[in-house]
Amino acid sequence: MTKVLAAALELAAEINRVLPTGGGPAAALAVMWDPMKRVVPFAAGWIGTLNEDHRRYTTVTSAGHDPDNRAFMASEELTEARKESGLLRRHWPLRLQDAPPHTAELPCWSEHWWPAGYREALGVPLVTPDGRHLGVLALHTDTASHPTAEARDAMGAIAHTVTAALDPMNSLGGLARLVHGATAAVAVDRRGAVTPLPGMAVDPLLTRYPDVVPTAVDGLTERVRHTAFLCPVPADEGQDRYVRITGLACPPGSSDDLAGLVVISPSGDLDALTLRELVVLGLVIEGHANQGIAARLSITARTVAAHLEHIRAKLRAPTRTAAAVLAMRRGLYIPYRLIDVRTGTSPAVIG
Repeated sequence: MTKVLAAALELAAEINRVLPTGGGPAAALAVMWDPMKRVVPFAAGWIGTLNEDHRRYTTVTSAGHDPDNRAFMASEELTEARKESGLLRRHWPLRLQDAPPHTAELPCWSEHWWPAGYREALGVPLVTPDGRHLGVLALHTDTASHPTAEARDAMGAIAHTVTAALDPMNSLGGLARLVHGATAAVAVDRRGAVTPLPGMAVDPLLTRYPDVVPTAVDGLTERVRHTAFLCPVPADEGQDRYVRITGLACPPGSSDDLAGLVVISPSGDLDALTLRELVVLGLVIEGHANQGIAARLSITARTVAAHLEHIRAKLRAPTRTAAAVLAMRRGLYIPYRLIDVRTGTSPAVIG
């Protein structure tokens, strides 16, 4: 085993050792600069994450750069230069000498890095396993003899560990797994697009049926940090079964572009409530009176009243309001927007 490879393995182990101790990725990655010098003897290093507008970066940690250099590393000007060099489309590190000939003539080198005394650089794209460009690790050296090709390739292997430390989806995956029995989960952005979470499956309910995810996240606010409800889905034996859908607000410090997480888990005890009773509870929670519920379900107000009597008995609730509060707290209802009134079932069932 070469010294470079041995140093790279030690560096990966150090990052993995420090990360779980708390303090966030910036604190964990800040300790890697000294051991990284055994892989690449750099003069200055920087790690940044790409902003949501893809025009600038945010500095996570750096070593050897003064404030002006750190600002330049995160700037729109240098971000554009990275795009021109093709770094944002790559999945593997790029040295200055590996880049197309015109790259060395970019203003960032002729006007900034060369006068500052840097003679070679290594750009390491930080790309998640699902293809998201998360950021860049950049190293500048004061000699053209480093980094070597072996060191470049070793840093390419280290990039996976650095990316895992930075990826917010990893911490969100941990949050999703706090839901008891979680079987599938996604992160949802403000446009409604879903992103798989590391280590979590993606259930077709979260991608194929358009109302499930919005129902889970639309009710999340600064004060309402989670929602929960039931969704009926077809079982193999042809009988309806249910899963619980939980919407979770993202923790402070998460991307402003994220609307929340949506998690699927087993339904749990339904207290013998029927499909129709779960639907009635959903309409009560949404504020509808008996006549309005009757109109939406094409039944009589008297039938609605009978359903509510059965619901109160099963939940041991003294009043209609108490039953609704209990059902909302336990996620023991089916939102009306998930119901097809022609069949009394979920769109997932008739889909």
